[in-house]
Amino acid sequence: MSRFNLVDEDWLPVLEKDSGKTRMVSLRTLFQEAHHYESLAGDSKTQDFALMRLLLSLAQTVYSRLDAGGDSYPSLDLDDRYKPRGEGAWDQEKRNKKLQETWKDLWKRGHFTSSVDKYLDTWKDRFYLFDDDYPFFQVRKEDIGRDRINKEKAGSVSGKNINRLISESANKIALFSPKSEEGGNKEILRADEIARWLITFQAYTGLSDKVIFGKEKYKASKGWLFDLGGIYLEGDNLFESLMLNLVLVHPEAQYQGKEEKPCWEYTSEENLKKYFSGNFVDNLAALYTNWSRAIYIDPETDVEKPFSFDIVKLPELNHGNQFLELMTLWRYNDAGENKGLFTPRKHAKNKSLWQSFGLIAFSNKEPGSENKQPGILEHFQNLRLPGEEGKEGGVLEGLEESHKNKDIRIQAVSMEDDGNATSWVPVDEICDDLRINQYIFTDDKYRDRLKRIADLAERTQTTVSKTYRIFLRDVEKIRNLQAGSLANQKLEEAYFLLDNPFKAWIASIEPKGSMLKKEKEWDDYLKGLLRREAKKIMEEASPRDYKGVVVKAKGTSEGERILNIATAYNSFSYFLNRN
Repeated sequence: MSRFNLVDEDWLPVLEKDSGKTRMVSLRTLFQEAHHYESLAGDSKTQDFALMRLLLSLAQTVYSRLDAGGDSYPSLDLDDRYKPRGEGAWDQEKRNKKLQETWKDLWKRGHFTSSVDKYLDTWKDRFYLFDDDYPFFQVRKEDIGRDRINKEKAGSVSGKNINRLISESANKIALFSPKSEEGGNKEILRADEIARWLITFQAYTGLSDKVIFGKEKYKASKGWLFDLGGIYLEGDNLFESLMLNLVLVHPEAQYQGKEEKPCWEYTSEENLKKYFSGNFVDNLAALYTNWSRAIYIDPETDVEKPFSFDIVKLPELNHGNQFLELMTLWRYNDAGENKGLFTPRKHAKNKSLWQSFGLIAFSNKEPGSENKQPGILEHFQNLRLPGEEGKEGGVLEGLEESHKNKDIRIQAVSMEDDGNATSWVPVDEICDDLRINQYIFTDDKYRDRLKRIADLAERTQTTVSKTYRIFLRDVEKIRNLQAGSLANQKLEEAYFLLDNPFKAWIASIEPKGSMLKKEKEWDDYLKGLLRREAKKIMEEASPRDYKGVVVKAKGTSEGERILNIATAYNSFSYFLNRN
């Protein structure tokens, strides 16, 4: 039995641009009307990120085979399902130019073309949520039979754990749940909810389940997106957002010209073989539809009853130097199993995106470099960069003025875990954003401004985390408090107070005008805010704070000195001014 086809059933929540209302649409409708929607409007930001990558995998696949007019590219032989019959023989440079022309054509049209419709119609049989033969993002029952796994049966995940808004296990009740236990509501999921959470579960899984294929252990995936410090670009509508993250010519040459291989174009058995044959991925469509679990949903599922699905662990995708991935921050490893390699860097709960400005703005590709820019931002700079004198400009050059001098909006999303290396249970999501003028971010003429923003972001962190921290640690000594008990709280408060003003300051910087004046503007604001916060502590001072304590003196012959709230503040004020 085949039920609930994602091509034509409404299951994707979107925010309408004109009315501001949320509505549910199908895959087909979304691609037809993406320019009329503000954004995806799913159950969470992490879910939206997972769904966006699914949509991108579709666009990647379609427009790597068909141009904006619906014609196949020269030297690309497609079968009746628009799938390449072979790798073909083409000049990669010419092919890249054709792909860039397709991207530019789509951007100028302002909407997706009927090429997506043609493709969806051809592959519609692979988009059934409930199906015996080709269940979407799932395997068949026989694929996880007793003869293939290490337990009597596959693991089972209930509806209230699949729904990450609840994330309730059988052992621990979730407080303030969006669904009640009455009538089994926590366990019941509509078909559209199942579809969204299925895709999200494959992306953010954890390691609390136990069942594997075979008897020999392997390093299991906890969901590829779980380990990412997700980064993507946001446009003025959903079409623009998808286009800004659609990379038809990968910035890394080794991935250019590779056939896009989304999971739905293969049987469940073929997909499983791929995961156990080294799991080497060389194309974005396969990466964006990567599975963490072999999931089985009974095709006869009654959505009016409590829901669950069965799962078996799949091997982890290689993390070291996995530069096929475009939408993450990167960390250079000095030690450990990935020593000398870059691996995805998750966003920290109490660290804003602007604090990683140097990581997102610059990419040093020299051997041994410890900085790797997110590929999606490198790609955007390549799109936007003007050509040298006498040469053709970037893909976005020559477009109407309304599209040229806008801010770019960088969005960040990560899943926070419970810190337990044996389970990695998802507990919360981390979201942030940053705006900056397009020209400053992409044009070499303004590279100096970009560097000065990065330097000021670094100086701001140094001033807070060192200069202000020393004052707070002095107060802890004066009050005989446990180290960090006051400092950690006050530092977190300081960064919270600086977050929105610093982002607003970055967004206010224009290509023209005095950068020195803008820097002084921020330095004055930072100094004023930290001084006010320090004075608040001074105002709460007791006589004991002014009496102070005896501490070892640095660089004096006496060996000891009196440290009190007044001397601590004076020292702080001196170094604040010097910074």
